[in-house]
Amino acid sequence: MANFDVDTILKLPKSQRIGILVGVVVILIVLYWFFVYKGYSHELDAKNTILTKKQHELDEQRVVLADLPRFKKETEEMKEKRQEALKQLPDKKDIDKLLQDISFHAVESGLEILLFKPQSEIRKNFYAEIPVDIKLSGTYHDLAIFFDKIANLSRIVNISNLVIDRAKVKGINEGNVLQASCKATTYKFIEEKKSEEGKKGKK
Repeated sequence: MANFDVDTILKLPKSQRIGILVGVVVILIVLYWFFVYKGYSHELDAKNTILTKKQHELDEQRVVLADLPRFKKETEEMKEKRQEALKQLPDKKDIDKLLQDISFHAVESGLEILLFKPQSEIRKNFYAEIPVDIKLSGTYHDLAIFFDKIANLSRIVNISNLVIDRAKVKGINEGNVLQASCKATTYKFIEEKKSEEGKKGKK
């Protein structure tokens, strides 16, 4: 096996010396690529991916911060709407008064109450329906006034199953008197805290 040292290389022709130099440089580049640059390249790509993700998150946060006053305003508006909606769903203590108001508006409108019978409440999610069977007697004008008053109540009262017939009465105003039967449904807000306390008490 031949021994190569610096003197031997220097004695070689110029073209061979250049070839050896180029070969050494290529070998160094290849070694640098596999053992140094390649590892740093993967690490750099990973860090660039993290940087891009963080930059995206930062951009999103900047957008949120820019819209923060609008978000706060919308939140306040939603709270106000929720309060208004809850006002239309009376709790248990307001139901009796609401039913009295419906009865009062019927009498105030000039109607005769033939039937006013609250039914068992129908529990839904956070509220319960309270249907009331109503039968009234009076003129078409009086009925119109009554239903208009019900529509303008601050609480929600839905009128359904409305049937209007001519009243079977004898008299001068027989043709003007009508009988109306319907179901008036109001709604009660269910207070979860109270129900949970009731369950604990039963246990």
